[in-house]
Amino acid sequence: MKRPTIRRFLRFAMLAALGSSLAWGFAPDAASAKTKDGKYLIYYSMSYVGNAWQTEAKNVITAMALLPEYRDRVELRVQAAGANAARQIQQMNAMIQAGADAILAFPISPTALNGVIKNACNKGVIVVVINGVTEPCAYVVKIDGVKLGAYRTKYVVDKIGGKGNIVAITGVPGVSYSEEHHQGVKEEIARHPEVNLLAELVGFWSHSQARLEMRNLLATHGWDEIDGIVVQTGCYTVSQMQVEDGWWPENPIIPCAGESANGNRLQMLPTSSGIEGALGKSGQSIGSGLWAVGYTFRVAMQVLDGENVDHLIYYTGVEVTEDNVALCETGSAAEFAAGCNTIKPGSVPPDYAIDFWSPQVPEMGFKAALHGVPDDY
Repeated sequence: MKRPTIRRFLRFAMLAALGSSLAWGFAPDAASAKTKDGKYLIYYSMSYVGNAWQTEAKNVITAMALLPEYRDRVELRVQAAGANAARQIQQMNAMIQAGADAILAFPISPTALNGVIKNACNKGVIVVVINGVTEPCAYVVKIDGVKLGAYRTKYVVDKIGGKGNIVAITGVPGVSYSEEHHQGVKEEIARHPEVNLLAELVGFWSHSQARLEMRNLLATHGWDEIDGIVVQTGCYTVSQMQVEDGWWPENPIIPCAGESANGNRLQMLPTSSGIEGALGKSGQSIGSGLWAVGYTFRVAMQVLDGENVDHLIYYTGVEVTEDNVALCETGSAAEFAAGCNTIKPGSVPPDYAIDFWSPQVPEMGFKAALHGVPDDY
């Protein structure tokens, strides 16, 4: 997958609304800030809660606010709406009324939030969203879901020799990234007449849901009928299921392209490495950009500081396969900057996304995703 880099350079959760708030703050800075002690008031509006990716995204946002360049200037508050667009709109309106300087959001819908976003913009509130809305006043940081879906699928098609049955596991229905990614999967499969889309499973970006859906499929189809798998979340789990079912080691793990879960990447390591969880599997791991959620914070601060920032910022994920998987010693930001991309088993849960580092947020190591603090905090 090739997109332009940033110009000049998401357990499945259909839970009830969660309304907790987190706040940090220190000394005053900008005169235009609206909190009593002079700091910028920034909100992060979460949508789905309960899956590892969203928890990590909240932690990365929290860690960004604790960086030395921001901690004395910002009060960060986090709220979650669950799978409820009306609740998210209500919360965002309350943020505006509370005097927010900026709102960062993971939108439940690409269109439902347009009205509240426009309201925020009209009142001078900076709105930065991850993965897209259609209100043009928002700053959008997103990956090209169609191209990512097609790119992942092309990896699997190549691995299975251009023919066979592929299973696709989607994300949350109706969310733009999920729909775009699956569009790319289907478009790429359509380019290969000997490739068949055997099943389309709704995974809700949850390893547990991916397991449930795969188990239901396996009630009528065996592993021997599946040649390749493309997922938005679940490569780690569907590979582990093959071990549990005794398909492996007599047979190789079925090639899977999908998420940046640490367990997924550990499975790519050769069995001779002696690393727990290594299966020597063929796989492709490209996250949807956990680091980019933290980057929305930086974008908001750049705008608040008067910098000229594009309203649409595309980013690309880091590709990891069996050919370049590399184990880190500690998972620090510095190690990731040096080229490693996988953390030792036990350091983080196997379903944890580990694409938290990028040159745009070079301070973010695994402590940020796991504990919500920078490496040096």
